[in-house]
Amino acid sequence: MLFRALVLVVILVLAGLALWSQWLGAEASKRHPPTGSFVAVTGGRLHYRETRPTAEARGTVVLIHGASSNHADLLATLGPDLSHYRVVALDRPGHGWSDRIAGDAMADPGRQAAILMQGIDAIVPERFVLVAHSLGGAAATKIALDHPERLRGLVLLGAVTHPWPGGIDWYHHLGVWPLTGPVFAHLVGVPAASQLLDAGAQSVFAPRPVAPGYLERGEIALLLRPQTFRANSQDIAATHAFVSAQMPRYRGLRVPVVAISGDSDAIVSPIIHSAAIAREAPQGRFVLLPGVGHMPHHAAPEIVVEAIDQMVGPRSGLALN
Repeated sequence: MLFRALVLVVILVLAGLALWSQWLGAEASKRHPPTGSFVAVTGGRLHYRETRPTAEARGTVVLIHGASSNHADLLATLGPDLSHYRVVALDRPGHGWSDRIAGDAMADPGRQAAILMQGIDAIVPERFVLVAHSLGGAAATKIALDHPERLRGLVLLGAVTHPWPGGIDWYHHLGVWPLTGPVFAHLVGVPAASQLLDAGAQSVFAPRPVAPGYLERGEIALLLRPQTFRANSQDIAATHAFVSAQMPRYRGLRVPVVAISGDSDAIVSPIIHSAAIAREAPQGRFVLLPGVGHMPHHAAPEIVVEAIDQMVGPRSGLALN
């Protein structure tokens, strides 16, 4: 009897966790519905939002977000300071409101780059400056390598570009496995993440405080959908091998590259990634921000905007050296 009672308790707990995960995802979806547009690509569609200036635009800027995020983080932060540009912010496949096109295979940053570029070609026929944060740097550098004629320049924000020591956190491994991944996401990943959003935000902003309203303005709760949580882990797990293979190509980059990073970034090493690609890219520059962590676009949006301005027009006088 005791054993049966214990089994029943375990079943009820697991069922409760699964229902809680579904509820968290549904609540996040209701709180942050799609507010942009959709573009059709092979196998599905991508979600994006754009802003346009009231006067003539100086150019076009395309934003690609990192892990555990979506289009809203970069757009909410940089959009106001980029009011003199047409700005297009995309949800990477499986994040925000973009379809996870091709399923698990879409974890590969190369595939993401191809499908993102397909969407960009449909909505942005003109040349543009590409801005990417964190994990989005892997796909963004692939786009810059494969389509230099389409870019005016590449701005990398604490971006992942090179292999790193230490691997990835254990829970990402569990989220990737085909059999355990969906179960782990429902029973452990999403419930745990819901309790750790504040702590996670503190870690990426450290040593500075979290930007006011970051979780809400960045629509970060959309990560609490089981399918999105698992896609995020898959993306992280696939990136190391991808950048290891892509790294030798960086000396062939044919566009200006500005790599901006915080000197206190404990998430993505500024030396392993930003300094390295700035050194390897023929037109590369490295900007190291003192006292800044993994969110340089929140800490110094004016530096990001100045880098973009210099790629499309005359210098405005703010030094980036």
